[in-house]
Amino acid sequence: MSHDEDTCKLMSIEAKAAIQEVSFAVQSVSISEQLPRSDELVYLNLKTKEEQLYCVELSVKGFRVVGRQFDTTSDGADNPYFETIYALLDTVSPEYRLSFGEALVCKLAELQGTVEEEPSEDAK
Repeated sequence: MSHDEDTCKLMSIEAKAAIQEVSFAVQSVSISEQLPRSDELVYLNLKTKEEQLYCVELSVKGFRVVGRQFDTTSDGADNPYFETIYALLDTVSPEYRLSFGEALVCKLAELQGTVEEEPSEDAK
């Protein structure tokens, strides 16, 4: 496999990972089937819990909003890049922040339950 194929594959892997990581906190997110993909960028179509539509560019520079509709890239020239999809969502979606906080609380409660279920050394 060539370096270009590796890079393109890595962009797709990064996009798929981002989709998995934030799918709990948005209405929908997917890789654009309409816009071109390359070894340098992939586009995501994202619908927030507030029902706002975004086309998000993922490149080696990071994530940035490039459109206010799916499969559009007309609004992105001056928009900032974010290092993570989390940082971008934190900026555009207040409901994401709530969902993230709730997921964190649930995970901590789950971990606490696991710790309490394990027998202590004293009980053995």
